[in-house]
Amino acid sequence: MENDKKKWQNLFFNNFLDELDKAGYTPEEIAKYVWKPFLPEDLVVSGPDKDLSFFKVQAVPGEISRYLERKQVSEMDVDEFCKKQKLVLILLPGFTHHTLQYPAFIAQKEFLETSLDIVKLSLGADGGPTEENFIHQGGGVKLAYLAYPRSNAPSEILIKPMFEILNNSKSLKKWVLEENRKIVFIGYSYGAPLSLELLAAMNTGSLPDSFIVKNTIAYLAINGDIKGSYLADSLVNPTMTFNAETFITIAELFNPIGLVLGIKTDEERKDFVTGMKSLTHVERQSHLQEYMDKIPTDIKYFSVCAFLPEEEYDNVIWRNFDDWNMHKQSLFSKDVSIYNDGQMVLEDCFIPDFPNVPKENKIDLGAVRSHHWGVSWLTMTHGKNKFPRFCYYRALIRTLNEAGVGHI
Repeated sequence: MENDKKKWQNLFFNNFLDELDKAGYTPEEIAKYVWKPFLPEDLVVSGPDKDLSFFKVQAVPGEISRYLERKQVSEMDVDEFCKKQKLVLILLPGFTHHTLQYPAFIAQKEFLETSLDIVKLSLGADGGPTEENFIHQGGGVKLAYLAYPRSNAPSEILIKPMFEILNNSKSLKKWVLEENRKIVFIGYSYGAPLSLELLAAMNTGSLPDSFIVKNTIAYLAINGDIKGSYLADSLVNPTMTFNAETFITIAELFNPIGLVLGIKTDEERKDFVTGMKSLTHVERQSHLQEYMDKIPTDIKYFSVCAFLPEEEYDNVIWRNFDDWNMHKQSLFSKDVSIYNDGQMVLEDCFIPDFPNVPKENKIDLGAVRSHHWGVSWLTMTHGKNKFPRFCYYRALIRTLNEAGVGHI
């Protein structure tokens, strides 16, 4: 029974090992990027008796060597999959990614050498057709990056115009209605709850969707802020010395800071504060109660998470500002749980027990050994992150396909 409950985690784990092995990583290197499969109920993530070490999930190089010797994986060719599958992957980015104008992994060199068609979708002028900027055209699976219509605004402001971007996209309509492609929503960080709210609004008809939900077959949350962030809780706390309001005051007084961080106007400054509040536990839990019985029940819901030991951050500011920055953010969750990625605690990233979704459609893929930014991009500001993203995403594609996500 335990093996059945770990089935999909084991599959992703072995697929990730296989991709890393094929890419030439040694067992010593692989051990730096993986955690062993686990049952969530076997980890004491938070609370007075919370785990204080990673012994339940840590794999040493010797174990990795044994795993590699006996791993059982399919011979699925990811490149052929991306050439032949009739899918549209819709990526909703994270809060900081959009502020800093980093379009997540889609701009990484390896992805621009694949058969993916990669396009950035933005809100059209005056309700007109969606702006479509093709970044790469490989002729295969379509990957659409959904740019937020307003930077970092709360979900109440974002959901309707995000729907309009999709509904008014000529390419999306062509792919789905003429080419018979199916849709997979991918939500990274803030994009994870935004995707769920958007799916619920379309599913209930509060947004006039005619073709998106009924052609959606899966949803994947990557380090998703589904149930709330302790970092956000702290940053909206007015008693904190440095909080979101203080940050905006500094950005307003010293305009170059605002320009660098993409917070230039009064509207953007306001959105940053209200958007940060939208990431808190109070807001996320409230929204979750509103949409949890409204989401589509016939699609598969996946989640994959990450966490990183505190000592593994490169905490030298002039060498790796990203890691230094993320480490400082991780301190807000440190006393809550060791299982945090710098912004999210593990238990807040899992797919909730949606009341009307069959248990077999709720699939937990486990966690990788990285911080929140590492799974998505080489660097956000300054300092390269070595996490093997290309192998990671290839392993995710393989696992989703083996779980039934595909369409030819």
